[in-house]
Amino acid sequence: MFENAREDLSNVVISGLSRSGLEYLVKELSSLESSIAARRLATMAAIDALNDGGLDSSSVARTKAKASARKAKQSAKTAKKLASMPKTRKKLADGDISEEHADAAADAAEVVDDAGKADEALSGDADRQPADMFAKKAREWAEKNRPEGEGESARARQHRNRHLRTFKSRDDGSFGLTGTTDSEAGRELWSMIEEEADRLWRNDGGRNSDPIDTRTSPQRLWDALVGLVSRGAGRMPGSAGRTAPHPKYHGVVAIPLERYLGGPAARARAEMIGSGPLPQSVLDRVMCDAAIAPMIVNAVGEPLWMGQETRTATPVQWRGLIVRDEGCVVCGADPSRCEAHHVVFWRSGGDTDITNMVLLCTEHHHLLHDHDLELVTSEASTELRPRAGPARQAWAA
Repeated sequence: MFENAREDLSNVVISGLSRSGLEYLVKELSSLESSIAARRLATMAAIDALNDGGLDSSSVARTKAKASARKAKQSAKTAKKLASMPKTRKKLADGDISEEHADAAADAAEVVDDAGKADEALSGDADRQPADMFAKKAREWAEKNRPEGEGESARARQHRNRHLRTFKSRDDGSFGLTGTTDSEAGRELWSMIEEEADRLWRNDGGRNSDPIDTRTSPQRLWDALVGLVSRGAGRMPGSAGRTAPHPKYHGVVAIPLERYLGGPAARARAEMIGSGPLPQSVLDRVMCDAAIAPMIVNAVGEPLWMGQETRTATPVQWRGLIVRDEGCVVCGADPSRCEAHHVVFWRSGGDTDITNMVLLCTEHHHLLHDHDLELVTSEASTELRPRAGPARQAWAA
């Protein structure tokens, strides 16, 4: 459908342009991107209006457009709100504002529960500010225009929408956390972290400590959070007898068989699934940590056979799945958010064998079963598609 448009874009000349020409091209392409976003959001709104029992627009964005879960849900919400926000919708279609502007306006409309009011109040300045500045203005406007008596319901909504997510830094792959909760719970949590950080500061020597040899304030805050959670999870000394967490909540280290058998001189690298190669010093430490589980693999990185005919995957099989799949095979979600799926269904005679199981995040696992989809694997990707017939081919290990 869009072959000519793609060809036109590929023919846009970039090399040889002056700075002013390149800057103009960025502006024009961004404007075009906004116009395309407007049509995509309108299409998503039309999908949700079908009400035919098929996938909703958020799920379509995940399975067809390969969008992240967060982006797919935000786009579905924006698409719904823009249906009642003609001025914002037109500015997006004309390329005057970005999709980020539209997202911010939709979020504000949800807070005040009045899309028309938000459209009138925010559309005028949207094209005059960068998206982050406009988002801040939209949030401030929404807070000032909450419906009367909405304070308690706002707190309840904050509590209902509480969440915690992990992310990996694009710069160096470091681990991060982000989340929100209601202000009271957040303040309580922050007070505990600050109190623990203050204890660590005193242990570091307080004002008499050497700044070169001690932790910075942000480092102490992180260590305080980890310490509080670790003690609560029973990972500190004296926690004997506590039930070990499920393997999907562990870190899993894949250790080549030749390294395991070859002793200290073996050079094959070990790898933390999802994080990359581990230095020997780190490997020596994590091998002793109850939260980090080793998994021996063969020379090409495949987990050794661990078949056992039971209904659910065993902890050992789970570790094998984590080593092989590293997360949801459709979207890459972390193993902690995944379930072990039988490619050939258990009820159809499928074995609980590692060659017949894959990791699917909870969302994609539900989509597959609720809408009778199947996994289709190509060299480039794995996706869910309508089932052509009973699944008969086991997953290739």
